Amino acid sequence: MTLLPSRVRQRLRRWALRNRAPERQPVRLGQRRVYVLPSRAGLALLLTLLAMLIASINYNLSLGYGLVFLLGSVFVLHILHSWRTLTNLEVSIAAHGESFAGGAASWRLTARNAARSERPGLRLKSAAGQILYEHFDVPANAQAELLFALPARARGLMQPGQLTLETTQPLGWIRAWSYLEPDAQAVVYPAPAGTRALPAGLSPAQSGQNASLVAGQDDFAGLRKHQPVDSPRHIAWKQLAQGRGLLTKTWASAAARECVLDWRLLPAEQSLETRLSQLTAWVLEARAAGMRTTLILPDSETGPGEDAAHHQVCLLRLALCAGGGRP
Repeated sequence: MTLLPSRVRQRLRRWALRNRAPERQPVRLGQRRVYVLPSRAGLALLLTLLAMLIASINYNLSLGYGLVFLLGSVFVLHILHSWRTLTNLEVSIAAHGESFAGGAASWRLTARNAARSERPGLRLKSAAGQILYEHFDVPANAQAELLFALPARARGLMQPGQLTLETTQPLGWIRAWSYLEPDAQAVVYPAPAGTRALPAGLSPAQSGQNASLVAGQDDFAGLRKHQPVDSPRHIAWKQLAQGRGLLTKTWASAAARECVLDWRLLPAEQSLETRLSQLTAWVLEARAAGMRTTLILPDSETGPGEDAAHHQVCLLRLALCAGGGRP
C-alpha cells in the first residue's frame, strides 16, 4: 500500500469503509472488513519457495519437495491465523483529557475481545501511516485500553480520522489489517497565551492570601460560647472533657474572588486567535485560583460560576467561538 499514490490509497480506504465514515461506536471488525496480503518477508519467502520448487523439479529432490510443501502449508495457516486475530474484535474510541491548539489531542482506544483466544501483536496507525501505538495484546474474554495522540493544529472539533489496526503475527509473513473511522470528536481549545493580568487584578497566589473569610464548612475558625440553637455535631467535646465548659466549633471558607473576562477588554486591533488565546489563559488562571468567573464573548455570555464544570464550558465556548467549531 505504501507504493501506491496517496490519492489511490485514499480511494481504496473509502471503498473499504463503504462510505460509512464517521462510524457509530463501538466499531465491530466483521469478516468482510479484515484484509490480508503477504508482507515483504512473506513475498521474499514465496520467491524462495518458488526457486526451491524449480530446483527440486530439475534435480528430483524428494527432501526439497517436502520442505517446499511444509513451508507452504505453514504460510497458508499463517493467513488464517492473522485474519482471525482481527476478526470480530470490537473497538471504541473516546476523547481523553484537555487539548490545546499547537499541541496534541489524545484519545483512549478500548479493544474488546469476546473470543476464547488472545489477540496478540496489534498495531495502530494513522491515516498518514504514522505508528500511533507499536504493540498491544488483547487477552481472551477481556479488553485492552491504550492512549494515542495526534497533532492538534487548530482549535475547534477534531476527529481522529481514519485509523488502521493491523497485525503480522505470528511469523511476520502475512499482514492483516482493517480500517476504522469512528465518530470520536475531541475539543481542541485555543492555545493559552498572553501576559495581561486577570481583570480582577489579583494573581492566583494573591487571591488566595487576600480572600475574605465567610461562614462556611471548609476550615476550622475557632471556638465560641455554646448557644441553644447550635447543632450537637459542632460541640467541642474535647474541650468539654477538659473542663473548659460547653463550647461550639466555628467554621469558615474563603470567599471566592470574582472576575469578568470580557472580550471587549482586549485591544480591537488584535487578531481573533490572539484574543481567544488571552481569554483562554485567563480562564485557566481563574480555574487554578478557584475564582468565580464570567466569560463574555461576541456570541455568548457564560456564568458566573466557579466549579470545574463551569470553567470547562468556558473553554468550550472559546474553542467554538466565531466559526471555530467546524470539524
